[in-house]
Amino acid sequence: MEEEQDRLTLLSLDVKKETQKEAIKAKERYETLKEYMDSSRYSNERKHHIVIVGGGIVGLMCAFYMRRQGFQVTVIEKKSFGAGASGRNGGGVLAMGRELTEIPFARLSIELWRTLSSFGIDTKLEQTGHLMLGRNAHELEKLKQAAELYTLSGLETNVLSKEEVQGMLPDIGTQIVGGIFSSIDSQSYPFTTVASLLKVLNKDGVILLSHTDVTGFETMDSRIGKVKTNKGSIGCDTVIVCTGPWTGEIAKHLHTDITIIPRRSQIMVTEIVNQKRIRPFVSGNGLYLKQTHAGNFLYGGGGAWEQTGFETANTTFAIQLLTERFLELFPAYHTKQLLRAFAGTVEITPDHLPFFGRVGKYENIYISAGYNGHGYGMSVVMGKLLSCLVADLETGNVQANGVEELLSFISPNRLQTMKVSGGVSYEPQ
Repeated sequence: MEEEQDRLTLLSLDVKKETQKEAIKAKERYETLKEYMDSSRYSNERKHHIVIVGGGIVGLMCAFYMRRQGFQVTVIEKKSFGAGASGRNGGGVLAMGRELTEIPFARLSIELWRTLSSFGIDTKLEQTGHLMLGRNAHELEKLKQAAELYTLSGLETNVLSKEEVQGMLPDIGTQIVGGIFSSIDSQSYPFTTVASLLKVLNKDGVILLSHTDVTGFETMDSRIGKVKTNKGSIGCDTVIVCTGPWTGEIAKHLHTDITIIPRRSQIMVTEIVNQKRIRPFVSGNGLYLKQTHAGNFLYGGGGAWEQTGFETANTTFAIQLLTERFLELFPAYHTKQLLRAFAGTVEITPDHLPFFGRVGKYENIYISAGYNGHGYGMSVVMGKLLSCLVADLETGNVQANGVEELLSFISPNRLQTMKVSGGVSYEPQ
């Protein structure tokens, strides 16, 4: 009965636990991080060599910003670049729906996504906004409470009536009672973004090694000296691990326990509809959806019912479930042909927060992973933020120590003593 009453999608924020004080703190953290990343830095060529393990969107964006700081950069990928969830996701670049602690990062990331085209990266980014739908009074009340907290955190969020929702979505079913809307939320096209980013990295002199498996690390005291692979060892001054749901396996080489649960998320794509009928990114009724720049309707989702592991084959159960929920929202689309379905692996952490920062006893190895289905949208801000931290720590800038302390709540070391029991329930983007 509870599931039927509440099928809100992508709303991680717990309106019963989050407070106005936390919302105000989130706004202050946004301002602090923005000022930190905007401060000028030396960006000429450095002899410092950074090896990034993992060639998904998080690793590639990290490489992009590290190169902007003048570092020599090598990216190692076990398979093909962007072959996992980086190229198989809904393309949402979203802030609304996140926990308050994540709002500063999400807001900053949206701002940075808008600048990527100036570097020659074709993202097909559109600032269409994000509309969360309420199917009943219970859902709408939660959304209204969330909107108040988001507005306090600096994310302008508007409550919409049923008539206003119908004005934005002319084909929506009659059961919707209202919703909330954030105008800054955006969407882009993952495949084009990854392909274009790879071209820019190649042009910038980043070394890209695909089909290369990391087998361990050579350490001396508290530093990593070399990354060992099946094709030989690579010397390094700094190592950054961006391996998403595979991070736990890499962490074992460092004798460190990082708990990340892999989970499949499935997406369906309909035939092209030439007229633009759905402009905003939409979530609700247990799924998310959008109309792509080409005109297809794309819908998908996941949750506790989805398979844990690295399987990426589609299932008839998900196709039926998600399609039924899609048609409950848009019954007029029942004649649209389903052209294809695909799936990716998202990464779920025990507390639904990412792992970001230095790892364990090692001074020169960092992790950026565990983005709980939002890695695509978050990749830009976390890449730039980490590039600033590494650049400052290398030059002894004490400001970096203050920022590391500010980010301690997402440190990879925070959960070393946490005992994880039972499953993790989440609706990944």
